[in-house]
Amino acid sequence: MHWPPDAGDDTDPRHVFLDAHDVMARYGWGKTKGYQNLKDRSLVPAPVMTHPDRWRLDQLLAWEEKRMVLAEAALKALVAPDQEPTTVTDLLPQPKRQRRSA
Repeated sequence: MHWPPDAGDDTDPRHVFLDAHDVMARYGWGKTKGYQNLKDRSLVPAPVMTHPDRWRLDQLLAWEEKRMVLAEAALKALVAPDQEPTTVTDLLPQPKRQRRSA
């Protein structure tokens, strides 16, 4: 699927600008959650143009790729078969002070 829908195969994503409505439609966000997500700069990259806000498609694609790589790394860390089995003592909090030797 192409985004925006009227873009052709030869459209350069560096020259495609999406407004807030287009970004929310791309990720399937509703209005309330979409505007909350777009304000959160730790979640979504900042717009390249302000007043009105516009996001470049190539930056959104790079952000998507980065998030997918992080998600895959987190999944591998959770399901690593070669990892040593954890014991109950590994799950307990570490002591704040070191024991003194007598």
